Amino acid sequence: MSTVTIGFFPREQFSLAAESLQRIFEYTQIPFNLIVIDCNTPKVYWQQIEQVLKGRHNVRVIHKNDYLQANQLRNLVIQEAEDEFLCFIENDVLVEEGWLSYLINACKEQPADVAVPRIIEGPLGATNVHWDPNQGNLRSVQTADGVKWEILPATTEDQQLNRGNHRRTIQLAGEAHCRLYRRSVFDSVAPFDEEVIFLDHLDSSLALYHAKVPVVFEPRSVVHFWHPYPPRPEELGYFFIRWDLEKSAKSLDRIQTKWNLVHLYGDLSFAVERNHIGHLYEVREQLKSLISPQESFILVDEDRLNGNEIITGFRTIPLTEHNGQYWGAPTNDSMAIREFDRLRQTGARAIVFFWHTFWWLDYYVEFHDYLRQNFPCILQTDHLIAFDLHS
Repeated sequence: MSTVTIGFFPREQFSLAAESLQRIFEYTQIPFNLIVIDCNTPKVYWQQIEQVLKGRHNVRVIHKNDYLQANQLRNLVIQEAEDEFLCFIENDVLVEEGWLSYLINACKEQPADVAVPRIIEGPLGATNVHWDPNQGNLRSVQTADGVKWEILPATTEDQQLNRGNHRRTIQLAGEAHCRLYRRSVFDSVAPFDEEVIFLDHLDSSLALYHAKVPVVFEPRSVVHFWHPYPPRPEELGYFFIRWDLEKSAKSLDRIQTKWNLVHLYGDLSFAVERNHIGHLYEVREQLKSLISPQESFILVDEDRLNGNEIITGFRTIPLTEHNGQYWGAPTNDSMAIREFDRLRQTGARAIVFFWHTFWWLDYYVEFHDYLRQNFPCILQTDHLIAFDLHS
């Protein structure tokens, strides 16, 4: 029987780690060794992890006093693992029955040296497939600066296959929340690039492609990737290191240069979004200083914060609104102004824009002018803009 080591480590948070580990033990039906890396895990979460690990003999724990990035953690696992297969899994991944057996069988039967599961974005019960739509195939192109590589987006057919049950070989390995490698891959492929903290899944996919390492997608292996937000206050130190914007920008430059790409898809927008999310507790305190629990306010939110603890305890009115529910973006400025005036008549104290709706102020120009001309802006930060409706 093949031997396998599971390397378990944090991605950006810690609060799901114990549940993630528990499911690995419950839903992995083949023998395995487990390497767990503790890199300055907050005490409350490490105690939960220790309870899951208690009495288990197939576990080795590596303790580090400092926060480490994902590729540093992967390389620590490579140094310690000796089994034929090595599976990297992040601590916000929830596995389903048979996940690891399917991956190992796919490597043997395809055959391949790397296997990736179907990744579902969201908690157990969610169905949305998590796949980078920008990663389709790779091709060489002639440019004024010589031959370079171009990453093509996934085709409609690719995306349909990603949602189907068809096992297949793929050029680029996709997301890296969970991947199975033959240990021998690292005899010919360099360890993970520790200078890359952003789009690390693309960097490692390109390394496999250029080394001609066959990768198989096994949709019968199912795991859930979940990043509930906001992170807890005790997780924020690690969270902001993980999404450091300066290092993320350097990662993009490094990937493009190292792999001689025509251009690199995407930008820093995802890392910027994660940084906004990390500031949500500050935003909550700012709202509390402006609006009492007894007062309502109009929330321009696109329903993204519905049910989130950041707005728990506030009386929010969505814009646009129908029967108390968010009803979608206005069709034009006239509708935006009309709906705003209607909701203002309910006695709302303020209208509040979170960062992800700042685009409204650029797109609905007349609506924005109407607000600026008639209502004082009482707060404007990188994360929040609020107008007072009672002055």
